[in-house]
Amino acid sequence: MQSDRHQEVCRIIDQSLVSTASIAEAQLLREHLLTCADCNAYLEANRRTIATLGGFAFEVDPGLQGKVLAALTLRAEELDRRHKLSQPTWWHCLVAVLLTVAGSFGASDAGRAVSAAFHIAPKEMGTGLMAFWIVPSVFFCLLFLVLPFTGRINKKGISL
Repeated sequence: MQSDRHQEVCRIIDQSLVSTASIAEAQLLREHLLTCADCNAYLEANRRTIATLGGFAFEVDPGLQGKVLAALTLRAEELDRRHKLSQPTWWHCLVAVLLTVAGSFGASDAGRAVSAAFHIAPKEMGTGLMAFWIVPSVFFCLLFLVLPFTGRINKKGISL
């Protein structure tokens, strides 16, 4: 019970040092600190730590900011070059369309042979090929047309 009380007071001490303790908590803290040496020691240790951190300083090389900005600019240009190289061009889209059309005709011919071998009605086989081969292939092909635009819209550099 006493340990829980001290943990609560330590939390209030932490809040009071960053000015987020309520008025009621500040009053409780003042009353508790009148009788508790451990919490007084905790408060004093935290005050010394904050004072030490506030006085801590170091010198920075004046050219460091310029070097960091130059390195970031170089990296941004490199990422931009990579992004431009990785984007599909219209040639990629044309090849995808041609392969989709050729594959669809090939699947259609193979479908006729399979429907004859397994005694499946040609109309049912054509519907199955359309649903499971041709339509998904066309939509996948259209994805190549959409991907270049998603990279331009995305401002954080994450592209699909």
